[in-house]
Amino acid sequence: MVKSYQLKKGRYYVGDPGYLIKKTPDGDKFIKQLWDSFYTDMNNFHKLVIDHITIYVTRTAEGDGFFDGVATDTGALAIMDINQVLEDDRFYIRSDGRGCHYVEVEDEDEVTVENFNIKFKSGYKVITNA
Repeated sequence: MVKSYQLKKGRYYVGDPGYLIKKTPDGDKFIKQLWDSFYTDMNNFHKLVIDHITIYVTRTAEGDGFFDGVATDTGALAIMDINQVLEDDRFYIRSDGRGCHYVEVEDEDEVTVENFNIKFKSGYKVITNA
């Protein structure tokens, strides 16, 4: 499976969606919608739009782990422009970047998932099949 999406200018979070979404009733509702959509075909790289928020999600090849500095304990990784949610109480943006990575897209970029590995055209990558 190879699938790509075009990303517009923004600051993109790359990491476990569970680390980004707060464990509150509203956060739980959002992540339930995310998982319900994602698990319709967990072997696909999804572009999901939930409550007008776009989030890209793929599973990892090896399940839970630490891949190129990015951690997951849900076996999935998300890519999301955090500018969409800076004022949204359902989300927690880690300023220290621990366990995640931020990609600055100055104009446009392309993100591709192949064999559950994430590659940005600008060069950043997360390899999940060791």
